[in-house]
Amino acid sequence: MNFVADTHTLLWWFTDSPRISSKASEIFEECEKGESIIFIPSIVIAEALSIFDKKRLSFDFKNLFKRIKASENFVLIALDYPILEKMVALKEIPELHDKIIVSTAKYLKVPIVTKDKTLQKLPSIKTIW
Repeated sequence: MNFVADTHTLLWWFTDSPRISSKASEIFEECEKGESIIFIPSIVIAEALSIFDKKRLSFDFKNLFKRIKASENFVLIALDYPILEKMVALKEIPELHDKIIVSTAKYLKVPIVTKDKTLQKLPSIKTIW
């Protein structure tokens, strides 16, 4: 099974944070072994860069970006027309970043790995935490 990662989940995995759930950790381990793909919306990378720039979390952004780019199992997904179409139809999420992440998951037809309670409550998308 494949997944979309939200920002916190991705950063917690790459920083070995104890805040990541055991289920999310299993999903990332499977990805690292080549057993699944984790799709990363481009907004997630932009948010990670913003967190890095603001020094809200200590991590090596260049190394994170390099690892993602080198991996066949972490796949960046650009914000393009098909995802924008999903965004237009998605009325229940006002926050732009979450709307892009959910629209990406809907477009790809995969669950989101997230701790975000707002996203977990959406009936139109499957989430895992």
